[in-house]
Amino acid sequence: MNYRICAFFCLTVSCAAQSPDSRPRFEVASVKRNLSGCDHGRGGGSGAPPPGRLRVSCIAVKDLIQAAYGTFANGPTPASFVPDVVGAPDWIDTEYYDIDAVPPGPATIDRMYGPMMQTLLEERFGLRIRREARERSVYLLTVAPGGVKFKPSPSGSCVVFDPAHPPEQPRNGQSPPALCGRGSYQRDGSQLSVAAFGVTMAQFAGATLGRVELGRPVIDRTELAGRFDISFVFRSDLVVTPEGGEILDSAGSIFAAMRELGLKLAAGKAPVDVLIVESINRPTAN
Repeated sequence: MNYRICAFFCLTVSCAAQSPDSRPRFEVASVKRNLSGCDHGRGGGSGAPPPGRLRVSCIAVKDLIQAAYGTFANGPTPASFVPDVVGAPDWIDTEYYDIDAVPPGPATIDRMYGPMMQTLLEERFGLRIRREARERSVYLLTVAPGGVKFKPSPSGSCVVFDPAHPPEQPRNGQSPPALCGRGSYQRDGSQLSVAAFGVTMAQFAGATLGRVELGRPVIDRTELAGRFDISFVFRSDLVVTPEGGEILDSAGSIFAAMRELGLKLAAGKAPVDVLIVESINRPTAN
């Protein structure tokens, strides 16, 4: 399962005060370029990966960086905001890899995707990276007049994922637990259908909308508490990216889709955490 999943690590990521020998690392790690073809659709799974081992396929290095230095940078409480990665070559988002890594002993998912993945990226990919807060163009998500038109998630409809205590793996014939915060993304030409389940509004703004490539981060200003099931459809061809581009506010646009949900998406400025890649190479051989 690909966790595309930002919290402060330190002002400069490379300033970690650990010696190379004391840093958390995998005992064995296989990193291979996937040349067999991957499904590039960005879908969200509903189950958790097996405990005590990190195994992912068809994942972009950019996703690994965002998980290691963003989502799981602060340990077992996953961040809802996915940081942007700048200064890196295009291949970190267009080449896909399979990774199979085993820690030296019992390890939680947040530790494997966080500090252990940081060590793997720095040692195998030669990654040097730092964090910086930048004033950037963003979209601010607020509640429109009249209130929202979606409902809270039904009680018990999903399980909140705790990386330190992941749910048990299903036995043969059993379905995996439905995790809160999961989502699906289905493309039909220029039309993109998005469904998010059990999301907080911070997750919806930072992660769900952060994955539909609007060209700017989305900041939650709704002040809505709780978890919600939210579905919408919009035309991605009305989005002009990258940063500094505009989205056409017309029928079928993301603006119109948010209005149908009782939300408002407006352009603004805000300080945003950014991960700046100073150097990175394709991985060394296993």
